[in-house]
Amino acid sequence: MESSELRIFRAVAQAGSITKAAQALGYVQSNVTARIQQLESDLNTQLFYRQRGMILTPTGEKLLAYAEKIIYLLDEADKALNDCCDPSGSLSIGAVHTVSAIRLPEILSQYHKAYPKVDLSLITSQSDELIYKIKHFQLDGAFVKAQSFSDENIVSELVVEETLVLISSPKYDNIEDLYSKPFLMSTAGCPNRTQLENWLKSKSIHNIRYMEFNNLTSIIEGVIADLGASFVPKSTIEDYEKKGLLKSFPVPDKYNTTKTFFIRRKDSLMTNSLSKFIEMTELNTPYKRT
Repeated sequence: MESSELRIFRAVAQAGSITKAAQALGYVQSNVTARIQQLESDLNTQLFYRQRGMILTPTGEKLLAYAEKIIYLLDEADKALNDCCDPSGSLSIGAVHTVSAIRLPEILSQYHKAYPKVDLSLITSQSDELIYKIKHFQLDGAFVKAQSFSDENIVSELVVEETLVLISSPKYDNIEDLYSKPFLMSTAGCPNRTQLENWLKSKSIHNIRYMEFNNLTSIIEGVIADLGASFVPKSTIEDYEKKGLLKSFPVPDKYNTTKTFFIRRKDSLMTNSLSKFIEMTELNTPYKRT
């Protein structure tokens, strides 16, 4: 069992498809198929169910956990041996959509200019998916939303707390006018959406309609166009409000706070590249050390 076979095995497990894994790896499909078959032969066990894709068997699930650790340790050893004062190598960052739309582009631009030798990448997703990727060695760090954060496998490096406000088109004068409007929010599981639901339910409002947009800019533009209302950090809409493009309404303190954390896996190597990214984020944004 070689590391190259484990990387192919992991790619197939993640993609759920030989074809997609081959495309991601840059291999021909027949090569990936042959390597998986050889690995199963060497281990004398079936690793995948081959029905409507490639689905891990219980044995495959066990091997995947070890494969992720082995690949991570090999990659970490390479990073440790090549880590130097001048940041270089790969740095994979994840972020929820609201962070990637507002603060992160400027930080990424500054970082790329300061450390051009770093192969910097970004993916956006929901917090649960980003946390999963951190735990499974697929990201070096990620910006996630949560009311609080506690996980023995993860450390929080930075945090920012913001105030949430209800926003609407300027044509509305009373917050009560918005209760029956559609709410433009991220998909279920977003902490802001949960806060909104808790607040509305406290007012005995249960029939909540949603238009789902996993993009803060689209949400704000939709509210300006009077598609509905939304519940967002006040800092993200202050310029729009000053220009008279939308209006904000406060909600009770119990429901109006949101936190964003920058997290990493606790046992991961703090490379110079990651350290400099955290330092730059702290210096240029409201994020503070936890």
